Amino acid sequence: MDIRSFGEANVRKFYDMDLLKDIPGIYTLPFDKIKTLEGFGEKSITNLQAAIEASKQQPLHRLIYALGIRYVGETTAKTLAHSVDHLLQFADFTEEQLQQLDDVGVKVAGSIHEFFHNQDNLQLLRQLEALGVELKNKKKELTTGGNLNGQTFVFTGSLARLKRSEAEAMVEENGGKITSGVSSKLNYLVVGEDAGSKLEKAKKYRA
Repeated sequence: MDIRSFGEANVRKFYDMDLLKDIPGIYTLPFDKIKTLEGFGEKSITNLQAAIEASKQQPLHRLIYALGIRYVGETTAKTLAHSVDHLLQFADFTEEQLQQLDDVGVKVAGSIHEFFHNQDNLQLLRQLEALGVELKNKKKELTTGGNLNGQTFVFTGSLARLKRSEAEAMVEENGGKITSGVSSKLNYLVVGEDAGSKLEKAKKYRA
């Protein structure tokens, strides 16, 4: 759920102590008990509470990515987020409709469809919403008319001066579009260190 101060060690500790059993439980943690534990002073408790509260309003694509849907990475999560007004609308999508979305192929569409047609998953999402987690897409108007308007980009490898997420955000702010796969329609492939198969695939298109 992208919560600062709530790393794997704390999750495991709370789980082992029967203080946390599922994702919705994050938003009902018994802080009266947690504050009695070693290492959890007033400041750390306050910071954790603030981080949990802030996570309720994170962008929809981050929530989608955090759900751990098979084959759905950060770029595909953004595509999904931009495709609906409310996350539960995906329960009405067919696999064929999902395949109409950018960079969503048969395998990815099947995984998304399976997730959103699982009643346990839908119940989990309803619980999160009832606890205040934002499932609506507070859509930012996509920048049009920027310097990169209409241009598509794929990033691969590690960038020297920026995190990949920062570079992708800069592209989107200037009207460009981030995609996850290399195709003949791609305008730019930005290559960092240790670039993988995407670079080799792009070379084939160039040839």
